[in-house]
Amino acid sequence: MLPKSNRLKSDEDFKNVFKNGKTSENQFFRIKFFKNQKNFSRFGFVISVKLLKKATSRNILKRRLRAICQSLLKDLKSNFDIVIWPKTNSISLNYKDLTDYLRELIIKNDFVSF
Repeated sequence: MLPKSNRLKSDEDFKNVFKNGKTSENQFFRIKFFKNQKNFSRFGFVISVKLLKKATSRNILKRRLRAICQSLLKDLKSNFDIVIWPKTNSISLNYKDLTDYLRELIIKNDFVSF
């Protein structure tokens, strides 16, 4: 599970990322990111009812994305707030493909410190 300190929770944090952040995307995900003043990175997820009608389906996808982000935490640079929202064609992906495409997008934007 993604630690609470690494989650975007407040509406103000989300608004700050959406207002001031930069956007990047691939065929399955769109992310918006903004540098924060903390010593760790935080993640937020936006999954609309238009994408998945049932709350259980939305929650399953959020849990998978949180698990992926937790596995990426050890390699990530700190000081970023990142909001991830999947596109329509991502709901048919399995866990491995979700991981690969999200990792590809994070590496593309140089959030990784190997």
